[in-house]
Amino acid sequence: MNTSLFDLDNAVFIQNQQVKTDSLQVAEIFGKRHTHVLEKIENLDCSPEFTSANFSAHVQMIQAGAVQRESKYYEMTKDGFIFLVMGFTGEKAAQIKEAYIKAFNTMATMLHNQQYVSQGLQYGAKVQLISGSPEFTVNQMICDEEGYLHSVEVVCWNKNRLHKEVLSVASVIPVKGFQSDVLDHFWKAVFAYGLDKLNHSKNPNLIALNLKQVSQSIQGIPPRMELAALLMHSRDPYPKYMQHNYAVHSAVTDKTIKCWVFDTTKPQQTIEYKA
Repeated sequence: MNTSLFDLDNAVFIQNQQVKTDSLQVAEIFGKRHTHVLEKIENLDCSPEFTSANFSAHVQMIQAGAVQRESKYYEMTKDGFIFLVMGFTGEKAAQIKEAYIKAFNTMATMLHNQQYVSQGLQYGAKVQLISGSPEFTVNQMICDEEGYLHSVEVVCWNKNRLHKEVLSVASVIPVKGFQSDVLDHFWKAVFAYGLDKLNHSKNPNLIALNLKQVSQSIQGIPPRMELAALLMHSRDPYPKYMQHNYAVHSAVTDKTIKCWVFDTTKPQQTIEYKA
């Protein structure tokens, strides 16, 4: 089993401003029966406070032959995951745990950064100091070694000279509302490549994209983690973001695949690619 971070992209997700995974993913990736993972969760020797803060039970409908039935599963935070898998031993389990924790950390970075992206803080955006200042243009987004956005390099003209300065992201605010040249380029590229090749949804009003497939198919789009942070805020005039990490029975491959889902009822006509 290949347990690289690349393979764990769909195993970790953001929900209600928390980074989570679920028992179904844990069972599949560690090669365990789901019933055994459920039993282990329900018998963890931890306080009720820890359990309620880090585990939540859910029910989904599954198809068993010709019959549908309810199936229980748990969602869990990074702390819950670590507590659960402490007893999973062996070299392979250690490799999976390490890759899983990296995936959690990567998604936490994305969650941190997207709060600024959603406000319109991006390359080329017009910003000013919260305390009041002339307008600056964002020239560079500056992240720390772990990928957390902490500063922006801004530029402005002052007495016919180009002035550069590095400012904390907490000290600036976009002058205008959210807009994105990156989203515009992405959606035009998707339509140009062909929705019939990328859209896994059978619903004519929805687009269901698998970002791994899109990244492999279309050149010149941002890395998936950067793109994911933007796609969460896709809205009119672009297809409207609905949810991600959603299992879709593909209209392209006739297999179940994890997708990002967008509503195209209104905006599709607005951005349709023209040669």
